[in-house]
Amino acid sequence: MAVSIQTTDLRRRVREVLDRVQKRREPVIVRTYDAPQAVIIPYEEYEAYQAWQARQSERAAWLAELRAIAEEVSARAALPNEESEAAIAEAIRETRRP
Repeated sequence: MAVSIQTTDLRRRVREVLDRVQKRREPVIVRTYDAPQAVIIPYEEYEAYQAWQARQSERAAWLAELRAIAEEVSARAALPNEESEAAIAEAIRETRRP
């Protein structure tokens, strides 16, 4: 469970707070006038969060690429019948070539 500390207390007890975060693996919420400002977490958790963010960015790029492909496929599917038939006939001819 995360504990909270006011910024004025953090200034006086920074070593104690950092030890608590590192040894007990507990996050500490830093507040100013009871409004949360930041969270102190173990460095390993920060690294894991950074890796997660990178994976999320890669996933978002991959999904954007898939959307673009889907839009292109949809646009091609909207071909008039004559063009579709011509494309099919051309594909058949190409596959029958020696």
